[in-house]
Amino acid sequence: MSKRIFLVLLAVLFVWGIAFAATPGTRTSPGRGEIVQMPYASDPPKRFRMVRWVGAGATESTLAADSIVVWDTTIDDGVTINTTTTSYDSSVAGILVTAALTQDTVDNTAVQDIGKDNWAWLQTYGKSQVNLAATAASTSAGSAMATSTTAGEAAPFVASTSSSIANGFAGFFFDVATSGTDDVECFVRCE
Repeated sequence: MSKRIFLVLLAVLFVWGIAFAATPGTRTSPGRGEIVQMPYASDPPKRFRMVRWVGAGATESTLAADSIVVWDTTIDDGVTINTTTTSYDSSVAGILVTAALTQDTVDNTAVQDIGKDNWAWLQTYGKSQVNLAATAASTSAGSAMATSTTAGEAAPFVASTSSSIANGFAGFFFDVATSGTDDVECFVRCE
């Protein structure tokens, strides 16, 4: 009988210890929704999507990685990107993480271009790097980021009070950087 009471008491103490122990955040649920996590908790989350580069057709050159790009509003299929020379362009899509090669056939649709060379990975969320325009102001850590007047290059964001297409906030810069610097650490937030 005493052995049975001892085992019951031991079980109650065990359950009581679990119920009142502090639970680390890694073992709790945040609730319903999408959980974005990399393989290790110390890795910053990132989101990518496959996009198509058309440019000005077969005469357009390759679009380099670390280019900040916009959604193509002429083709407007939701997968085609382009560059812009509009400061703070509101159609900003993200930052290319791989180079987009020249389109093989001019005037192809996205469906006709499947499997061709002009597709690349676009980062829409997370820690990244971008090229800063030579005409842009220097950045500070935490400065908001946007497109610039130089195609494919970023600049600090300044909200426009006069143009509805010039309010494209794309994230922020992690570091201080001077005009014309390549590979500036940033956090892109385009979704």
